[in-house]
Amino acid sequence: MPPKARSGSASRGHGRSRSRSPTPVGARLHAQCVATVRCLSADQPTIGKSGHPGAPLGCAPMAHILWGMVMNYSPKDPKFANRDRFILSNGHVSALQYSMIHLTGYDLPMGELEKFRKLHSMCPGHPENFMTPGVEVTTGPLGQGISNAVGMALGRAHLAACFNRPGFSLFDHSVYCICGDGCLMEGMSSEACALAGLLALPNLVVLWDDNNISIDGSTEIAFTEDVTKRFEAHGWEVSHVEDGDTGNEAIFAAVLRARASGRPALIRVSTTIGFGSVKAATHHVHGAPLAVDDLQQLRKASGFPEDKGFHVPKKVGDFYQEKGRAGDTAAAGWSARLEKYGSKYPEEHGQLTRRLGAVMMEPAWGAILGDAMQLPIADDDLLLSALISEVPQMMGGSVSGAPPLRVNSAFTFQDRCGRHVDFGPREHAGAAACNGLAAYGGFIPFFRCPASEILNAWGSIRLSALSLFGVLYVATFDGRGADEIPTLCRATPNLALFRPADAKEVAAAYKVALTNRSRPTLVVLPPPGSPPLSDSSMSLAEKGGYVLLSSVETPTIVLVTSGTEVAACCEAHALLTSEGVQVRVVSVPCWEVFDEQSEDYIMTVMGRPHLKHASKSAPLSAPPAIFVEVGATMGFERFGSVHLGSHSEELQPEAIANRVRQMRTASHCGA
Repeated sequence: MPPKARSGSASRGHGRSRSRSPTPVGARLHAQCVATVRCLSADQPTIGKSGHPGAPLGCAPMAHILWGMVMNYSPKDPKFANRDRFILSNGHVSALQYSMIHLTGYDLPMGELEKFRKLHSMCPGHPENFMTPGVEVTTGPLGQGISNAVGMALGRAHLAACFNRPGFSLFDHSVYCICGDGCLMEGMSSEACALAGLLALPNLVVLWDDNNISIDGSTEIAFTEDVTKRFEAHGWEVSHVEDGDTGNEAIFAAVLRARASGRPALIRVSTTIGFGSVKAATHHVHGAPLAVDDLQQLRKASGFPEDKGFHVPKKVGDFYQEKGRAGDTAAAGWSARLEKYGSKYPEEHGQLTRRLGAVMMEPAWGAILGDAMQLPIADDDLLLSALISEVPQMMGGSVSGAPPLRVNSAFTFQDRCGRHVDFGPREHAGAAACNGLAAYGGFIPFFRCPASEILNAWGSIRLSALSLFGVLYVATFDGRGADEIPTLCRATPNLALFRPADAKEVAAAYKVALTNRSRPTLVVLPPPGSPPLSDSSMSLAEKGGYVLLSSVETPTIVLVTSGTEVAACCEAHALLTSEGVQVRVVSVPCWEVFDEQSEDYIMTVMGRPHLKHASKSAPLSAPPAIFVEVGATMGFERFGSVHLGSHSEELQPEAIANRVRQMRTASHCGA
């Protein structure tokens, strides 16, 4: 176990901890900056006629301290590797983040803020990492952002331990997160924060907007625990800023202490929700735009023109623009440092630049997987372990119940060069941490979980798909819980579901997942002990689907199947062939990948055109298809398939053969 936290500890973690002084400007300008952030953040929901002004009005001092005095970032190079990461966990407070991104010089014009929550605006109601520069992760579902932040801190700690060298602290940045009461009520935040404390992750600073109000009213309705004691029990440094409304200096000092603590830190910042509004300190200001007269009085009290929205005083604009330019200079300096690092440490430099450039060293798939692909699927851990050993970008973890990996690479607070985290039974937080790794950059995250528990992580898996994060999810077979996975996954855009039948198809799934970095992949493993199929093919399985067995070039019927049901279809094929029935077995481990193949290839495999080529009619001789998969949603609408049903007795070889016989009798098709 890591040593217990000590209040005020000044120990340092991996990498150099900076102590930049605040920009030497007067308190009056700082107050005007905060007022600008408040008004700008309140203007957006009012003009958009929807949104959450309450928390931005309360959190404006925190945002100003972080973006104006503490954080290192580059508007011209938003992805520069050593930037400080900022995560707005309570994503409904998005107007606050857009205000800071615009003020500091990112490519987010004022006109976009004026289109807040409008279709095609760069300022959607909740931050989206793929729509707005400066947004690291998609947040909104409470608890996700703070859990992503833990994953980012994992990535930072790992790269610092592996690549920092004397005189070259390439990774000495921090991860900052603002969260609200709702995030801390969510169970996944406790999962993630307990993990961060266990691993003693340095340079992770969470500012808790403690305003005692939720959307339903006072937090006393549902949230009465002592949060600070909970975090102390997790092993975090904890501090309290009692005046978060006007205490800029206190917030600044608390952030510097937290950053230097050498472990994760929580700063409780007591604020007034809707500060400056006539509805301040009530839940009425949480999720409803300010009325025009309320907004006008807020502007007047801030010293701004009452009738002029989206107003930024010149001194305020100059202050934030200068901060952004300083970050651009820092980013250029870091690149120069990296070049010097390459002269002294060429091997490490090559590894690092490949990782940061998302260049994966192509594994020798045949050599790595050749022996493993001939083994029963129970040794899938051998397949994945071989890949992890050969692909340094791979980092992730497993939850309780997943078979152990054969890698000697555990990430602990004592060894941060390890690449495998034991998440314990923390499915939701573990998957969210993998999203944080994906957002951090330089990683191919993987997450392993028993099939019966994988849906506990569904919120994070869905956000992987939405955020274009190429996380590899592996659902290890445990005999329960896998039946409903296909229906859910195939209803989720940008998620590839693989149901491989043997080790060769598992290897194909891993290869596809590792080479497609903008789409998550969920691999549902077949039962332990499943024997290798004599006719399976890794190279063809990479296409998503292929002809596994076919007695003739033009069959009279096609069995389309995947995963566990492939072996049963192969046995049914043998039964029917002995009766003179011309049957083809098509294995489709991944419909999403198969759908992307050429029309000619799909026609060759299925004997009929793809649904996406609806203008092309199927030839009269096109064989009918029976789709054989447990829990399938696909019936006649795909390839004229017949849904066989999800009852296990209907998926046995004889039952499948009987269905074929019934279809032949009904359609009078010849043998």
